[in-house]
Amino acid sequence: MPFTAASYVCNSGTAIKIVPASVNYQHVVVHAHNHQGNDDIFVGDASLGTALNGIHVPDGLDVPFTLPPGADLWAISEASTPTVQVAITTL
Repeated sequence: MPFTAASYVCNSGTAIKIVPASVNYQHVVVHAHNHQGNDDIFVGDASLGTALNGIHVPDGLDVPFTLPPGADLWAISEASTPTVQVAITTL
């Protein structure tokens, strides 16, 4: 089971891909890492256009996901430029 980790800077204007699609299932843990402020992030699929249609990941918390084969994960912030960290285990 390969394991990878990455860190990205989000913005409120354009969603960014934080987990690329795989041919296998992926267990993903998303961490909104901006303990200095209250800059939450939102995640979803490629149609994620605004924070309003994403899944809320509160600042400082971990949220786990299991992505099916062929699915990717995108992130956007409500405001500012918070950091999002991801840990991915390919199953």
